[in-house]
Amino acid sequence: MKRRFGPSLYFANDKVIFDAMNHARVTMDQIRELLFERNIVVSAKTSKYDLAQYFSRLPADYFDHKAIAGKIGKVAQRERITYTEITNSVTRQEIIEGLQAVKNKVEESSDVLEIDVQPDRIVAIFSYEHIDYTQVEFRQVQPRDAVIEILKNEAGNFVIRSSQNKYADSVVDETFAAINSSRTEKIGARRLTLTGFPDPVKRTEFFNKLIGGIQGHSLVTVTEAYCYKPQSSAASSSDSDSESEDDDGAEKSLEDQPFVERISLKGKGVTKSFVIDELYEKGYYIVKVVWHVKANESMDSDIFELEAQFSEPKDCTDFSYQTRCVVICEDGKPTKKKRTPKLAEDDAMFRLIENAAKAARDGLEM
Repeated sequence: MKRRFGPSLYFANDKVIFDAMNHARVTMDQIRELLFERNIVVSAKTSKYDLAQYFSRLPADYFDHKAIAGKIGKVAQRERITYTEITNSVTRQEIIEGLQAVKNKVEESSDVLEIDVQPDRIVAIFSYEHIDYTQVEFRQVQPRDAVIEILKNEAGNFVIRSSQNKYADSVVDETFAAINSSRTEKIGARRLTLTGFPDPVKRTEFFNKLIGGIQGHSLVTVTEAYCYKPQSSAASSSDSDSESEDDDGAEKSLEDQPFVERISLKGKGVTKSFVIDELYEKGYYIVKVVWHVKANESMDSDIFELEAQFSEPKDCTDFSYQTRCVVICEDGKPTKKKRTPKLAEDDAMFRLIENAAKAARDGLEM
């Protein structure tokens, strides 16, 4: 078994186990259960600290370590989705063969890849271990899944829809390389970016068009807006100030001047507030937005909470999105009840967001 990077998992000494037993996610009942498996019965009055101290002195095997890590491990969160449109024509068989080549490669690193060929799409699920040495010992190795879907859009082009993380991005890039290795006409990737539109007004206009462009749905409200202004843009405005400095030639350092790079607004209808208008005037632009939409077909339709953002705000690249949740409506009015969107709802909403994002991007050129 090959390791991709880093050392193998540490040896969990008594201090590591003691700290893990005192973690907030580990309950008294769980510690008592671990002790009971060793035929040790404890009093209900014994403190958690004493139980953790006693348990840490006992020998622990691999299965004990795995059970403890499972109790305090991070809960997997819904990841944002990103998409890549394949340029040039390519066949389903070429895509399957490209994924198969990647499968053989990643499984050499002990990762697992499952390829599911469906009538309307190709789904690849990667199971791998994310290692983060900044976490406490029992949380450093986190099992994760990366999902990649390859399907056709309305224009008949293949689109790769994947979880937004570095591992999934590398798998997509390797799949492109594997397909191109046996082709004379190379396929390319088209991703949505606003790099060609440095104007803050244009970048904010993109999000305004996006949130109002979900086909068949009406905008209900915008609950979150994250604004960004690169520090380099503030440097140009300070050039004129440096000309009027004292004769001693002492220049003010940009680092010594107060500057706010990111501002987040949360509430209701935040994109219509006077606060955000003032930010626009100062050169800030939106890089992330959370908004609610409701289907036009029925007054009793539930409300979808959507999110879209550029993970790299300076150049507006790495576009991603997700359906956060569904707000349940009763008698045409929203309630405090929420649910996870169904797979069919996710798929339909992803298509609508992708189409609205491309239309918003193309609309900036007009």
